[in-house]
Amino acid sequence: MKYLLDSNIIIDFFRGKQGLKEKIIERLRQGFGVGSIGLAELYRGAFKSDRVKFNLRLIKNLLNLPEVKMVVFGKNEALAAGDLAARLEQKGQKLSVGDTLIAATAKANNLTILTEDKKHFGRLTKFGIKVETV
Repeated sequence: MKYLLDSNIIIDFFRGKQGLKEKIIERLRQGFGVGSIGLAELYRGAFKSDRVKFNLRLIKNLLNLPEVKMVVFGKNEALAAGDLAARLEQKGQKLSVGDTLIAATAKANNLTILTEDKKHFGRLTKFGIKVETV
């Protein structure tokens, strides 16, 4: 497994965003992880939507794909999150708690964040976080 999918890329994939499907498919063999924090964001969006059952089914189908593995937030991820948050604060930079936890999950598991959110994640490479934007 090489990539940790950010929730924004999953949502846009579900919505059929132009060109994204091809970019995902070309990386599929390298394996994807979905973090528990990103999964919570997906569930929150599903329950806020007008099509709750449909969106829950999309999430379930994603998690059932053999190329997609669940990446659980545990002690190593918490350690990486605390370190990253402290280093960001020391530099006077801010990042949402959710994005900090996603970045820490990637770092602790030596994964590359696959995202469309260059603004938030792009600047994290100087903290040892691997990021690839599509």
